[in-house]
Amino acid sequence: MCFLEDDMKKKVSRLGVVSHVGIFLSFVIFVTFIMFIYVIIKPAVGTENNQNLLNHLKNVLIENSSSELTSVSVLIDTEITDSCVRLSGFFNRAKISSDKIIVRDDDGDVLTSKISGENLFVENIGDEIFLKIYESENFPTIELEAPSCQLLDEGSDYILGLIRTEKNIFEKQIIQIIESYNHDYESLKEELNIIRNEFRLNFTYANGTDISTEKKEVSVNVFVDEFPIQYINKDAVRELGSLNVEIW
Repeated sequence: MCFLEDDMKKKVSRLGVVSHVGIFLSFVIFVTFIMFIYVIIKPAVGTENNQNLLNHLKNVLIENSSSELTSVSVLIDTEITDSCVRLSGFFNRAKISSDKIIVRDDDGDVLTSKISGENLFVENIGDEIFLKIYESENFPTIELEAPSCQLLDEGSDYILGLIRTEKNIFEKQIIQIIESYNHDYESLKEELNIIRNEFRLNFTYANGTDISTEKKEVSVNVFVDEFPIQYINKDAVRELGSLNVEIW
């Protein structure tokens, strides 16, 4: 009888050991599985987060390098007898209050322009009958002067065509961002709401030349994206360039 009891105790003891080993092995397998899933998922999560950061940086750069551009088409409906014309009441008619104007002829050449009151003076006009007039805070201020010019009255001697105002990316503002980066990087980061990361950028003009922020020594993975942009240059010409952004 004692032998039977001892045998039963040994069997129960063995079962207990087997049970504990099984639980331990199950736990090890579970932890290994969780670590495996983490290793698989972590790169994807990291990539997604960095892509979101890149998208945020691109969006704030576009927003901070954009402002309104007003364009006005003008048809001269009379014979030009002088090298200079005065578009009478132009600013009132076009509802433009700024003196930052660029005037281009039909060939895209920039013409000298001046302002007096509500009148716009255009010099070296030749025999042009179409003018395109652009206004933006990014253009230089033109002279306030009233030269002796052929008077053109709105509605009879010249006709306003399409007047359009829309937001555009400007070369000048992109350059200002790069200069801000080089002169006061931390303030620019705060303005762009780039908190825990670092970044740099490169702007490529339509002719292939480029301008970059200062280079930084980086010892971690850098995430890069390049995207095309249409921008307005200093002569109010729309050109195609690109922005390259890096973040880490």
